[in-house]
Amino acid sequence: MSKSIKRNFAYQAFYQVLAIIVPLITTPYLSRTLGPHGVGIYSYTFSVTNYFVMFAMLGIARYGIREIARASGEGQREKRTHIFWGAYATQIISSVLSLLVYLLYLPTVAPEHLLPSLVWITWVVSALADVSWLCFGMEEFKVPTTVSALTKVATLALVFGFVHSPDDAWVYCLALGSMYLINQLALWPLVHRYVDFHRPSWSEIRPHIKPNLVLFIPVIAISLYVSMDKVMLGAMSGMEQVGFYEYSEKLSKLPLAAITALGTVMMPRMSASLAEGKRAEALGLLESSIWAMLAMAFALSFGIAGIAPEFATVFLGEGFAQCDVLMCVLAVVVPVISITNVLGEQYMLPSGKDNLFTISVCVGAVVNVALNFVLIPQLQAMGAAISTVAAELAVMVAQGVAVRGELPLGRYARNALPFAVMGAIMVVAIRAFAGWLNGLWGMTAIGLALEIIVGAVVFATLALGWVLVSKDKNFRVVFGRGA
Repeated sequence: MSKSIKRNFAYQAFYQVLAIIVPLITTPYLSRTLGPHGVGIYSYTFSVTNYFVMFAMLGIARYGIREIARASGEGQREKRTHIFWGAYATQIISSVLSLLVYLLYLPTVAPEHLLPSLVWITWVVSALADVSWLCFGMEEFKVPTTVSALTKVATLALVFGFVHSPDDAWVYCLALGSMYLINQLALWPLVHRYVDFHRPSWSEIRPHIKPNLVLFIPVIAISLYVSMDKVMLGAMSGMEQVGFYEYSEKLSKLPLAAITALGTVMMPRMSASLAEGKRAEALGLLESSIWAMLAMAFALSFGIAGIAPEFATVFLGEGFAQCDVLMCVLAVVVPVISITNVLGEQYMLPSGKDNLFTISVCVGAVVNVALNFVLIPQLQAMGAAISTVAAELAVMVAQGVAVRGELPLGRYARNALPFAVMGAIMVVAIRAFAGWLNGLWGMTAIGLALEIIVGAVVFATLALGWVLVSKDKNFRVVFGRGA
């Protein structure tokens, strides 16, 4: 991979590692301070507000990155200026409308949820100021990463400084919402670096509306199996079940933050390469990307399953002990989402296959909602977990079918299979060690740490041995000086 991709991945990886560390610090504190009910209130109001933020942003996160990347070359500043301001004008319109509707929604909120919902206004407003897609389209990751890292640390300080009881769920919401807003405002000094000021005419705004709306459809569809499951769970089973599901999902998907950092970096580069007609180069990057992502995904997915029985009780507390099985089920989505990130975000969207991408995620949404209605009343949080896994698998299959004639999917699978086998061996090693350790000490934080170390050593040893014996070219591309 090129030095710029490696550098940008390093920035993103650093931030995503921080994004993992902060919840690892705050989650044990919040699970005990807010309790399942307080966590449920946060999760429920967050999920509802998320829909207003999505309507504010439409599909600009994907559409904007792609269009800016296509005009990121030398001598294209004027073209890029017109693209940015035309696209941003659509964002202003949708954000203002979404904010107005949110203000109309607030009087209908249940009294218990009113204060948290009120302070989430800061998050809705942040959508109006979001220009991160300009930065990412220009492959500018250093400043956004630094700003995001600082706001993560600030959030950490606010949580420990002001969240002290179950009644402080609204304070936690305010801390997150205000940091979202500050994060977006801090990026505006970068705008003039890449574009000049320009007041777009309606003829410049109109061409951005349809493709933006087309890419909004998958945003909504994805939300149905990311956010709607919590809304449905809260309505059908109560806030406590939402709390169990919230932390099980959050902890199971934490590894995705680091894994998909590569996808965030790759999308603008893939868009630029395909726009320049460098298809062979783009496909080479794609193969190395899916190899690296699945190697990490299988290690972390099987690792979560291996430590889940102890992790839920030791990390979250006795009140969340039933999260162990939920975490094992939800860990399945880590490699599945890694695959769809590569096929969808890194290939289909940069290639302009918006309709096929939209269909694939709509298939997942239909599967998720249908199964939620059937399973949540019977299985509660476990029903939502099973529905989520089924939805992600449906998206993966749909995208695989859509690109099967264009990408060597069989070779990708063969390259990744050894890492799945290593993951299974790692789980056996962890559980054998845990059985001995629990019999000796019982469940302790030290024992959990030792389980993680054992799993990491086993997988790393097997993986290193495999790449040395097989001399896999993807290893040289990812970690070497280039391909």
